[in-house]
Amino acid sequence: MKKILVDSGCDLMCIENIGEGIMYDRVPLKILMGDKEFVDDENLDVAQMIEEMYAYQGKTSSACPSPDEWAEHFREADEAYVMTITGTLSGSHNSAMVAKHMVEEEDPTKKIYVLDTLSAGMEMALLVEKLHELLKAGTPFEEVCKQMDDYCENHTRLVFVLYSIENLVKNGRVSRIAGMAAGILGLNVVGRASEVGEIGPIAKTRGKKKTAKTVLDEMEQQGYHGGKVIISHCQNPDGVEMIKEMISAKYDNVIFKSMETRGLCSYYAERNGMRSGYEVN
Repeated sequence: MKKILVDSGCDLMCIENIGEGIMYDRVPLKILMGDKEFVDDENLDVAQMIEEMYAYQGKTSSACPSPDEWAEHFREADEAYVMTITGTLSGSHNSAMVAKHMVEEEDPTKKIYVLDTLSAGMEMALLVEKLHELLKAGTPFEEVCKQMDDYCENHTRLVFVLYSIENLVKNGRVSRIAGMAAGILGLNVVGRASEVGEIGPIAKTRGKKKTAKTVLDEMEQQGYHGGKVIISHCQNPDGVEMIKEMISAKYDNVIFKSMETRGLCSYYAERNGMRSGYEVN
């Protein structure tokens, strides 16, 4: 059995036509609000979690999967392929590595590949699709690892949009003064994942059309000239449609998908936030 594993930094819930002998699982992170815990699995009511997040006045946090949770999945597979959210936001990658060494000591025949994607959201979904393609083609383990390292480093990128930074202010990641100024001025934040996995802003915009253009400009600057784009959004299908129309008007060879954010990405993106994963040349 070959198993594709991600943590819930990836919003992709299933793989269609997955193929015989291949499985896909998301290993959930947890969102903590006081003494309440939201497990980011298929049973999570994301809309309710968002409502409670804005109503809650204290600090919130997230918790990564334990090594034992990862190890349980590794033991079920002959080959396990793991992609985690950037290690700058979560300890998920370190946890998966601890589990890898533990299971390999138990059974040296296990083949386990763990990739810190240095990203989140829909860039992770692109990586899942590439990995699935390789596994369905019967590519050997060592070659899969080599191609995935190259694809992640050289051929995928992430750009995101935040329409609200209220949650970031509450948790001390952004100053309250900056948060108030952004709210009063109606500013949106456009950012990207850096080469070392840091998620940071690159521009402040006002208005959906200007924001969509800034997203496309950033994509092109990073090497997008048509091809795959996957966008996840937090209650903002109109914003996604605007970006899609802008990209499709310029390029003929666009392969576009969209989906709603799950728990962890909704926690970071907040309402109307979007994360675009795309291929570059």
